[in-house]
Amino acid sequence: MQQYSVSLTDDAENDIAELMAFYDELVDKESAEKFFAEAMETIAKLEYLPHANAELPSMPEARKIQMQNHKVAIIYIVDDNIFEVVAVRAYHQMQNPEEYQKSIRERIDKMRSA
Repeated sequence: MQQYSVSLTDDAENDIAELMAFYDELVDKESAEKFFAEAMETIAKLEYLPHANAELPSMPEARKIQMQNHKVAIIYIVDDNIFEVVAVRAYHQMQNPEEYQKSIRERIDKMRSA
């Protein structure tokens, strides 16, 4: 089984930091730390079988993995030519779907033009 390298864009890291702050403010520091640990575990799972998760209907080049204990999804793209997975967005499912769909497209386009 091929192992993929996994990374996060700066934007995805900022998303996770904002979600941590959300949990810290609305619940407590321990909840924020548990969220972060689960986010990192979820992203690490993408090293193997990154194609096992659903494609986004509006963007077939992007895939989504759902965190198990939080209503947060992580959007990523896979480059099979170099066995790399790049997380581009993390969002809470209570956020505006139109807004995050637009931001996903913008982030993928930004990453590819860099």
